[in-house]
Amino acid sequence: MSHSQQPLVSIITPSYNQGRFIRDTINSILTQDYANLEHIVVDGGSTDDTLSILQEYAQKDPRFRYISEPDRGQSHAINKGLAMARGEIIGWLNSDDMYVPGALQATVHAFASNPSWGMLHGNCHVTNEYGQVSSSYPSEPADAKKLYQSCCICQPSAFIRANVFRHMGGVDETLQFCMDYDLWMRIAKFYPIGYIAQYLGSARIHGACKSATQWHSIGVPEVLRSLAKNYASIPSHWISYVPQYKGMGVLNLLKLYKTFPSNTSRISSMNRSIDLWAPPVLRVIVESVPSAPAQMLLVKGRVPGSTARLAKPIVLTALVNGAGVKSYTVEKPTFALEIPLDPRATMHRVDISSSSVTAPTTPQVHHRMVGGYMAEEIIPLSHDEVLVYKAFARS
Repeated sequence: MSHSQQPLVSIITPSYNQGRFIRDTINSILTQDYANLEHIVVDGGSTDDTLSILQEYAQKDPRFRYISEPDRGQSHAINKGLAMARGEIIGWLNSDDMYVPGALQATVHAFASNPSWGMLHGNCHVTNEYGQVSSSYPSEPADAKKLYQSCCICQPSAFIRANVFRHMGGVDETLQFCMDYDLWMRIAKFYPIGYIAQYLGSARIHGACKSATQWHSIGVPEVLRSLAKNYASIPSHWISYVPQYKGMGVLNLLKLYKTFPSNTSRISSMNRSIDLWAPPVLRVIVESVPSAPAQMLLVKGRVPGSTARLAKPIVLTALVNGAGVKSYTVEKPTFALEIPLDPRATMHRVDISSSSVTAPTTPQVHHRMVGGYMAEEIIPLSHDEVLVYKAFARS
């Protein structure tokens, strides 16, 4: 097959201050034995020596081009590169990873032999910061069922047909860590994913990489959210795999989710006291967003000074936008209310009235009447967050 008949392969590299490794990344692409390629580096405005390296390659190889400007993170950079790419096949290689020799030739041949495949992946080395192989990623054939159980695809070994990547709308820019795993899940719903049993890439693990620094703080919560979004459930082994989150409590995990850069429902106002005591009628206003509408208001409460069981149960009645929703009988000193919300509504006025009206004995609040309990946590949950909450509650 002549050069002009070979499909163009576009490699996208998101980059930010990886001057220490990016030369290895670029060389692993431009020295491939497959000529019809383009390499696009989307740099986020690096302040190290990255730009001088990019300028050097742009001057000596017409297959290489780059842009450098502030962006909204790695996912945004990948989607910018996708918009610039002209190839039929897309590879995405981070600025500290590498391809092995022959990776592109093997990829093109496999796609040509299997026209139904929407993407493919192969095996992947794991290397240390010096590029020395330390282990292999546990890659194996992937489909929607397999991806529900684990991420069996290592991103440097994955290639996607351009039309498939665009059909997916690129990567999810609300994700900082597992945008690749989320993309594989979405692709598997529509297209076969091929697997070739040879090494195509190397993933470099070093002290500054996200896999080493953000797996527990950002990676695992994003994985749980992506599983909930794509499968409407979370396999139990993922919960047992992350005992540190069980230790911190599911409510703290959900609050961590709220810090991520994604559209989420929020509380715009409420009349809970600054010391967390709830008034006789606790009012919470929840603003919902169409991309992640609220489906539940979770209220974690506590009756201070009580023993294992309340001497007199408290009945809490919830109304949403004036309509009665549910009554809860509180018999223990700690409790959680799960108040359902209509996902079609953009604003929710939640009123929780209490059958117990008391004056706390603490000097700071003796002059106020309260509903007999403290509302320690009040969190609106989207559909995906409800699934995460229930998965932890079951475990």
